[in-house]
Amino acid sequence: MHEERGHFRLTPFLEKLAEWVTLIARKGRLPAVARVTFAAVGCCAGFLTGAPRCVAAEGVELPNTAAGRCAAAYFEAFNSGNNEVMRAFIEEHYALSYVKSRPLDERLAAYQRLHGTFGRLIPLRVALSLELQLTLLADAAKTDNALVMRFQLEAGPPHRLAYVTLSGIDKPEVPDEYAVHVATKAAPINDALRRSTVQSVAEALRGTYVYPKLGGQMADALVQKQKEGRYDGVTRAGILADMLTEDARAISNDKHIWVEAQNPMVQESTDPVNLSVERLRRENYHFRKVEVLPGNIGYIKFDMIHDDQEALETAAAALAVVARCDALIFDIRDNLGGEWGTANLILGYLLPKGTVFGYMYDRDGRRVEERSTPVAIPGRPFGAGVPVYVLTSSRTGSAAEGFAYTLKHLDRATIVGEVTLGMAHPSKEVVVNDYFRVSVPYLRTENAVTGTSFEGSGVVPQIKVAAERALEAAVQDALRRISNRQ
Repeated sequence: MHEERGHFRLTPFLEKLAEWVTLIARKGRLPAVARVTFAAVGCCAGFLTGAPRCVAAEGVELPNTAAGRCAAAYFEAFNSGNNEVMRAFIEEHYALSYVKSRPLDERLAAYQRLHGTFGRLIPLRVALSLELQLTLLADAAKTDNALVMRFQLEAGPPHRLAYVTLSGIDKPEVPDEYAVHVATKAAPINDALRRSTVQSVAEALRGTYVYPKLGGQMADALVQKQKEGRYDGVTRAGILADMLTEDARAISNDKHIWVEAQNPMVQESTDPVNLSVERLRRENYHFRKVEVLPGNIGYIKFDMIHDDQEALETAAAALAVVARCDALIFDIRDNLGGEWGTANLILGYLLPKGTVFGYMYDRDGRRVEERSTPVAIPGRPFGAGVPVYVLTSSRTGSAAEGFAYTLKHLDRATIVGEVTLGMAHPSKEVVVNDYFRVSVPYLRTENAVTGTSFEGSGVVPQIKVAAERALEAAVQDALRRISNRQ
């Protein structure tokens, strides 16, 4: 068995998932579970609901699928600590190409090293179950970390085991989506896939990026780095994705650009705006807290922006709670952006109806959209005399920045906190192949007042304080202004 160690950058959305779990429970970076250790070999439907279960040697029950049965056999062989038992497992379950690619004695020696490192492996929770793929979290007896494991079977019959990956994370209390993404980043890639991916990402940047010249420069840089051998020897999808992201951003400094590994068995976006309606409802469309603070100060915290009608209704309901407040605080310190609907609705409560505040331009310089506040809102607007505050942090990004930037430069809000990420360019996802996708900015924004945007510079607060002190600072200033008005 081959052992490889590496470090992965998480996408904004998955970093946010990890943080949500810590606090309660898509292209900034939060402290997260990024220490990853791999033991992977070889190189692949839909969710099975209510599937029969089969019991692993120890731990949680595993699905009665081809992948689940293979995983159960793997745990039994691995935990035996016996070379002959593992030899029998390899010969019975692994793809023939894997068996023939390396002397069996070498693989067994690697197995003993892994067993010595991890000890017994106990499955804790299934994160994703497909007929030919299983992703789960496991406990390793000799380490403090949990493991994310993926068992991938070949697509064609007899569906032998293509590879197993083991990725170390700090703790098992993470969302299933996070565990699946960690496993996806650990997936092995071959030379042909690596070369074609670099070329396809370059083409996407050249043909889509909002500034054509800069898009061409990024594309040329990736192609040149491939010729120079920068990506040679990269065998993990996540490592290649991170390197391509780093190299493209080095040219453009555009944080909306990122390359992401995707699961070829489940090609779904990890951007939270594409979550299912059921999941969005469970998340309350990312409206986290609504309350009236002492002094009759309304407080609304929302961590994502959505266009759905139910999201708009949720926003309106939140605003109704604080409708009679003497000051308002909108907390977007943990908001990475998203769409625009709920932010625009809130603007409609704070600014005159039909106020034009910005424009969108395509890569050819054509104005393609004029942005303005709604001509009608479902609730009572706030008078111009009601003080408004927006709390920001160095994690605030994209559409959330647009919300703060608009209110600041229309002189309707005081921004309190830290300078934001500076991600002004709207982006879209381009599917590169079955294993990768890339986020590419394709429009640029222009504020109607400033004639520019916050791209690269971020939104600069009027009251600069550490993010953790922003609420306190806003409340103090609001109380002062309310008192002076009385």
